[in-house]
Amino acid sequence: MSTVTSLAVMWRDRQAFVDQLMDQMPEMSGSEAMTRDDWLALIPFGLGAAAVGSFVILGLLYLVVRQMRRGKNWARMLLTLVGVFMTLSTVPTLFGVGAGAGVEGWVLGIVGILQAVLTVGAIVLMHRRESNLYFLRIPNN
Repeated sequence: MSTVTSLAVMWRDRQAFVDQLMDQMPEMSGSEAMTRDDWLALIPFGLGAAAVGSFVILGLLYLVVRQMRRGKNWARMLLTLVGVFMTLSTVPTLFGVGAGAGVEGWVLGIVGILQAVLTVGAIVLMHRRESNLYFLRIPNN
C-alpha cells in the first residue's frame, strides 16, 4: 500500500522533481546537458523499475514465508529481522518526520504505523511458546 501511494505521489509531483533536478544539474560534475523533456521522459521508466523491484522483493518475501510455514527456523529469524527493521524505520513517522505533507503524508504515516503494529504482532506470534515448539522441534510436554 505504501509503495503504491509513494509511486502515485512521485508521479503527481514529477514536474517539481524535474525542476529540482534541473536546478542541481550545474552543480554536478561530468553530467551531460539533458533537457527538461529528457528527464520527464525518463520518469515513467524509473517508476516502472521501482514498481518491478517492489514486486521482486514481495515475491522473495513470499518465498521466505513459505519456508517459514514448512518449519524452517532460518526463515522465521530472517522475517523477524526484516520486521524489526520495518518497525524501527517507522519510528520517525510517530514524531511527524519524513511522512511528507498533505493528504499523502497522512496516508503514508497511517499506513506505516498500521504496518508497524501488524509487524510487531506477527513477530510476537512467531516467537510464542507454541511457535518455538514447532520451529525447534521440541517435544510438547
